Amino acid sequence: MESPKYTGLEFLTALKNGEVSPSPMAHTIPMELVEVSEGKATYKVTPRKEHKNIQGGVHGGFCATALDTATGSAAHTLLEHGVGYGTIDLNVKMIRPMQVDTSYYATAELINAGRNIISTQGKIVDEDGKVYAFASATLMIIRK
Repeated sequence: MESPKYTGLEFLTALKNGEVSPSPMAHTIPMELVEVSEGKATYKVTPRKEHKNIQGGVHGGFCATALDTATGSAAHTLLEHGVGYGTIDLNVKMIRPMQVDTSYYATAELINAGRNIISTQGKIVDEDGKVYAFASATLMIIRK
């Protein structure tokens, strides 16, 4: 759980540096934050055999979860300490199948930040930059 002493960017930087523990979802869907800056985030994601769908391919939920995490993190970088966010819309398009035991990058960046709503976009790419899925996200700022 996020400590209120961190801004969003400080928290994600601490996560990247191993100073705070990742969420439990990062163990279900292996995600490692490898790059973060204001309005941007990149996670390394690697689907495993337990992420296969009934047809033997990587389940679309893997892509959606990775993109939700990346787009949410891009938004999170803008937030002051004690301020949270929640995804209110995530639109994902998968354009080619991902492979098990292959590493990909879920990258995201800010489109717009308003007083109550943040819009981000993201994509999943391989080592060569080939796009496998892309998404747009709308996130609500939650002031506690």
